[in-house]
Amino acid sequence: MTDIRLLIEKQKKLYKSIVSVFCPILNETVYFTAEGFHHLIHKSNNKRRPINEQYLKLKCFDHAVEVIKNSIRIIETRREQHLVKGKEKAVITYELVSDDKSYSRVAVVIEKIGAGKHKFRSVKRISRKRFKNKKAP
Repeated sequence: MTDIRLLIEKQKKLYKSIVSVFCPILNETVYFTAEGFHHLIHKSNNKRRPINEQYLKLKCFDHAVEVIKNSIRIIETRREQHLVKGKEKAVITYELVSDDKSYSRVAVVIEKIGAGKHKFRSVKRISRKRFKNKKAP
């Protein structure tokens, strides 16, 4: 249990040190908000993620900035409507990957709500098979 707490503190310091990163594939700046770090530890329904899931997401976060900077593929784009602060808003979610072998198994999720900024939402591990089968837009 103390290992995960130490990892959370370490990654929280790293996360807070990153304000924004330019993403060439989106041609936009991606901002790292408190909401993004919260999502690494908690699910969307505000329940805490299982320890092993937190650990995996926090370990993958080490590669998030590099994936955003060097991404050359968007493997998934989702357009949805969400209720945000009582109002229906359009939400676009992008899942980015990089072809660099050192972090090619990590995908970064970027979210844009309405006319707002692009924000880091999450990071996750992906299988090589999924990555190879998707075509670039």
